[in-house]
Amino acid sequence: MLKHLQRLSEWNANGGTPASLGVELQGKLDFSQVGLMGHSRGGEGVRAAYNFYREANSPWPAKILSPVSFRALFEIGPVDGQLPSTTPPFPRLNADGTAWSVLLPMCDGDVSTLAGIWPYDRMLRIPTETPGKQKSTFTVWGANHNFYNTEWQETDSGGCAGHAKLWENDESVGSEKQRTTGLASMMGFFRANVGPNAEAKYNQIFNPMFELPAVLTNVTRVDRGYTDSSSSSITNVIEDFNQPVGTNSHGTPNDAAGITITHNTVPTHYNKANNPDQKAGLISWQTASTETLFQTNWTVAGEGQDISSYKTLDIRLSRQNSSLNPAEDTDLSIQLALADGSLSSAVSLKNYASVRGPVGGVNNLHPILQSARIPLSDFGTVALTKVRGVRFVFDKTASGAIYLGNVRLSNVVTLPASFTPALATTTYPVSSANGAPVNQIHTKGNAIKAIRRAAPPTSDARAADAPRSIEIELETAVNFPVRDAFPVLRIGERDFGISHHPNGDTRRIVFTVPETDFASARNGEKVTVYYEEYETSDRWEFSNLDKPTLR
Repeated sequence: MLKHLQRLSEWNANGGTPASLGVELQGKLDFSQVGLMGHSRGGEGVRAAYNFYREANSPWPAKILSPVSFRALFEIGPVDGQLPSTTPPFPRLNADGTAWSVLLPMCDGDVSTLAGIWPYDRMLRIPTETPGKQKSTFTVWGANHNFYNTEWQETDSGGCAGHAKLWENDESVGSEKQRTTGLASMMGFFRANVGPNAEAKYNQIFNPMFELPAVLTNVTRVDRGYTDSSSSSITNVIEDFNQPVGTNSHGTPNDAAGITITHNTVPTHYNKANNPDQKAGLISWQTASTETLFQTNWTVAGEGQDISSYKTLDIRLSRQNSSLNPAEDTDLSIQLALADGSLSSAVSLKNYASVRGPVGGVNNLHPILQSARIPLSDFGTVALTKVRGVRFVFDKTASGAIYLGNVRLSNVVTLPASFTPALATTTYPVSSANGAPVNQIHTKGNAIKAIRRAAPPTSDARAADAPRSIEIELETAVNFPVRDAFPVLRIGERDFGISHHPNGDTRRIVFTVPETDFASARNGEKVTVYYEEYETSDRWEFSNLDKPTLR
């Protein structure tokens, strides 16, 4: 991608644009206004290009003849953590300092963990972001991985669990409905953030304070996550649920009554290598009452903080996969808790977010945390100079189980005079369920064909002292699918991610394992191949490890 920009900069500066392009680019390109978009591995690819350009001692600012300013990055169904490394965890890439959005296909059968949510979660924890720029997630119900371009014309997905898919059948060639969701979001994003005449109003499509356009709501449901920035100059963290149960992120005691609560990770958002730190409060209740509540306090009783410079209360939430949840949306009341023990007027969650599900692909459900953004003015006439915390009252829905995360304040919102909460008027087409979660365990024809020392490098000057590796060759009667997600070899509890298909044969795969790691593996340990996440992936199981004598 950076090589592409280098070549464009050469044509822009010196001429010589190939005639086959049908346009002369000399003097036509503005490298101070660059936006990048990538699909699948290309999603992390745009993040990589952004980071490689700006890292210390990068050669690219000299290679690209005009200084580049990256204004916006847009990713569709991206992978995360696929930079070269011998074993997981792989390097993590973020997009701090620029506008960034990710489209997550809810029924993705390729990057089935929806790994694009992990960079968003990580970037929420960068309080030093400079400059502060918006970040957003755009989770499209019914979408698969492949049909966001016109080259990949076979569905990657086995279907959708809990909602309707956007393609007709498994023999469909693409999906116009799905392409519509991609065009509307991507074009709005670049029109809002790239170019000297960028129009910020188009960012409203990503901000859940505003209604989605009918071109989207007539097609499917979209769940949105949004932050104006993680910069501490823009947002104030009230609660990230990163302390023991009963304790606020700032170390003060929280209040709870009539509920059960734990602080833990959220499925889909959690990855032990790339995203181990995203937490939420796992809250459930069985009786709706004004006495059934959770109150997060960032000051002790009798004290409060001045939040009068802030505009919105932002929270993230989704539903657990629980029989306590009703068929309709989960609703609850939210209030500001003041230093003197009084409470603000209550607002209803349903006016700011439609919380239902979880739904997902046939292999796993996705409780994606979506954002609810509440203008502080909606809490009525209240003294914002001494606010102690936020109270969540479970008085609307008879029973439920939710994930509640990332309770924060934001100060950059400017609302139009006629603003109406988005969910007060938004409606979606009725969705029907199809598909059911199932993971497949493949054993047919599985065999460990060879365990051998890898040949040392032949032309590298460091070959003499280069670390040695072991190659483990596996064979199966059921092809290892070529996906954007990397296959992973698990031996016992150790994972290894470097592999290749010898001669392109997808019934065979060779993993490269550092000799020191192989030496610590024990005979009899289980050998498995999986993709992305062990717990939710189809798996290929082999005979237990029997280490040969290597020469």
